[in-house]
Amino acid sequence: MRPVNSLDELYRLMASFIRSKRTAACAYTACGASGVGLLSVSSELCSRLGACHIVLCNSGVHRCTLSITLEQAIILARSHGLPPRYILQAADVMRKQGARVQNTAKNLGVRDRTPPSAPR
Repeated sequence: MRPVNSLDELYRLMASFIRSKRTAACAYTACGASGVGLLSVSSELCSRLGACHIVLCNSGVHRCTLSITLEQAIILARSHGLPPRYILQAADVMRKQGARVQNTAKNLGVRDRTPPSAPR
């Protein structure tokens, strides 16, 4: 978990992520303007402003559940005293027992596109 940033610093980080262009190396990955850095900074900014943070994806199978469980673990650390060293462990437990399992059960007839290397 990153240290607490001022609102001005978060705003500057958001602006830099939005202005950044995708490079050839990032053409088919999550880096660049739509990368993970943007999600974490926007999440922290929303939290600091008391705003709602909504995550959407087209399938709801993998990326959303990974993002949501990480966000839940960060909220546990930020607001409820979970030591930062346990954030990834808490997210992993939620991924194995939470929304991911429910989504898989709902999509029994749909092919699971989750890579084999993803946490289960």
